[in-house]
Amino acid sequence: MEISKEQLLQIDQYLLKCGVKFLDVRSEIVDHFASILEKKLNNNPGLDFNKEIQNIHSDFKDNGFKNLLKEKTKSVQKRFYKQSVAQLITFFKLPKILIMVALFCALYWSMSFMEETASFFSVLSGVLIFLGFRLLFNVNMRNSKKDTFLVLNMTLYFFNIFYVCVMIFNFASGVKNEIYFLIFSTSFIKLVVFVFLLLFYWSGEYVYRQNKKEIQKQYPNCVL
Repeated sequence: MEISKEQLLQIDQYLLKCGVKFLDVRSEIVDHFASILEKKLNNNPGLDFNKEIQNIHSDFKDNGFKNLLKEKTKSVQKRFYKQSVAQLITFFKLPKILIMVALFCALYWSMSFMEETASFFSVLSGVLIFLGFRLLFNVNMRNSKKDTFLVLNMTLYFFNIFYVCVMIFNFASGVKNEIYFLIFSTSFIKLVVFVFLLLFYWSGEYVYRQNKKEIQKQYPNCVL
């Protein structure tokens, strides 16, 4: 017997009461519960649906439900990491790598007009900080009526990593020295790091927006 939309909503509401707050994680567990319930209803159509949901929950025993929740959570997280890495890799393939090289050359050329490289890198650090908080603002603009999705919430973890990298870059940019690495000065290395952080940021921004679009297609009635 096929589970109706109303019954799927009942399962969803039950899991929400059980503390599964992320809708995309709940959705995966709902599918798991629904497949079990379909088999049971085929054998006995007169089953009490709500009671049977509780029975399935209790059938997990010990930490069984917690392990299922952990498994589904990791599944969503893994998908996010794969998307982010895949997007970042695209910048090291044609034609995007040409854009990256052009950006680096433009920055290196612009730096030659600055009397102090420290001031130049302070500006670049400011750009990265602005972009980071712009992403945080977009992701974290939520209210109690908005639905929560783990795949979107993962962008907050991305922001934390990005922000730490920016702070390290900012600290390194303030260090005044004339150390050379092979034939390249530290300014060259700092520019490489800046461009990489810019691409890293863009990957996070792109993945966030793509996931948001996908969620809006799958859950048209959700408030994001």
